[in-house]
Amino acid sequence: MIDLKKYLIKYRYGHFLRIFFDILSKFGIRITFYYTFREMISLKKPQPPSIKFKNLKISCWGPEEIKAMALIPGRKFSEENLLKRLKEGQKCFGVIKENEIIAFTWCNFKEMTFGWHRTPLKKNEVYIYDAFTLIEYRGKGIAPFLRYNCYKELAKIGMKNLYSHTDYFNTPAMNFKLKLNAKKEKLSLYVVFFTKWPFHFILKDYQK
Repeated sequence: MIDLKKYLIKYRYGHFLRIFFDILSKFGIRITFYYTFREMISLKKPQPPSIKFKNLKISCWGPEEIKAMALIPGRKFSEENLLKRLKEGQKCFGVIKENEIIAFTWCNFKEMTFGWHRTPLKKNEVYIYDAFTLIEYRGKGIAPFLRYNCYKELAKIGMKNLYSHTDYFNTPAMNFKLKLNAKKEKLSLYVVFFTKWPFHFILKDYQK
């Protein structure tokens, strides 16, 4: 059954087409427009978050933080799934305030993925994905703050080419990436019918 209340809330804060695509997904048809970004080690430090800056701790997370992450409401990844990422060599950078999880993002050093569409990465490349900020801390400058510090940590281990995906309708995420000098590489369309038949199309290549 479709939760009409949930979609009414989305209609208030989201784009109509994105809501329409969300409804279609309930019937087995997934349609996603997204940008591929190439991010750079930005030298421009973003403004500190509007919450108490001195109490924020940024670190590379391990199993203990992963266990707490898996309990966040609305997240669809289990503790087992997240620990598997660590075993595969992925890294998770996160922000904690007084032992409370605020935000985090994952880094994959082997491949850039979007559903069934996968692109192998070279030794100095990394795919930044699954960026998440708890609802009560959104709009406070946490995302660019974490991203900037993530850039610095990745630079220490020799990462030069950073890639990410952003949903076409996710304006806040696009804006903060652009402010950190990220560049759009491609606009793509990803369609899946009944979780069996995936199709991927490049609609625009900004590199040409």
